[in-house]
Amino acid sequence: MVKISAVLLVRNEESNIRHCLEGLQWCDEIVVVDMESEDATVAIASEFTDKIYSHERIIAFDIAKKYAIEKASNEWVLLIDADEMVPAELATELRRIAEKDEVDAVYMAFKNFILGEWNQAKAWWPNYHCRFFRKQVMIITERVHAYMTIADTARTLYLPADEKYAIHHFAYRDTEQFIQKLNRYTTIEAKHLFDDGKKFTFYLFFKSTIKEFIDRYIRLKGYSDGLIGFFVTVLMVIYRAVACIKLWEMGNYKGNISDKYNGLKEDIINKYK
Repeated sequence: MVKISAVLLVRNEESNIRHCLEGLQWCDEIVVVDMESEDATVAIASEFTDKIYSHERIIAFDIAKKYAIEKASNEWVLLIDADEMVPAELATELRRIAEKDEVDAVYMAFKNFILGEWNQAKAWWPNYHCRFFRKQVMIITERVHAYMTIADTARTLYLPADEKYAIHHFAYRDTEQFIQKLNRYTTIEAKHLFDDGKKFTFYLFFKSTIKEFIDRYIRLKGYSDGLIGFFVTVLMVIYRAVACIKLWEMGNYKGNISDKYNGLKEDIINKYK
């Protein structure tokens, strides 16, 4: 029988990881790589597996998934996040696909819940990603949101855009959580732009933000999700704006701002001497 490894990269996921792991009992192995969690994540994970590894905390944590995948002992890997779950029908289908040995990588739809609702606009559904694959066909990059690439020679399969074959992603509970993740991802995205030689311009700022609104709300029918669709679109526009502002900071503040502030504070204190 073909064996399957479930692989998770986690940090401070005590509110999500139990349900995720309970839905992975059909896998032959569960590998958890923890990035310096400060809550009960590791303790909960230890109830389900003894294959728990540590990795230093890094901003672009997606690139550490290469390390996590390498820890899997089986050829087939299901890469999943703690805020995601695999329905029973999908689990059965993935097992059948692996045993049939006709493909190397499987793309699945994602049923994304944002601000409490399933977002069904084209921007979020079916939102295909490849998360089930043979280890040897997966190439990991350092690009946020585009960190995995399938080898050109891989045989791929897209499962139907059906709820029962979709990974259920309980993404953003509320605006506060969205902003927390936005802060981390925009820093990574701005760094990629900076490293690629991009510079802040008003053209870049308005092009990226206006394009985001038109694409997400109009072209991809974000309006079909009602008020939540509008709110999510606004948050994504803010995402683009913040990434541009951080790019500007990287290009204009070469030194450490804290050091600059400390120097100014010392000047004030020196006036008392």
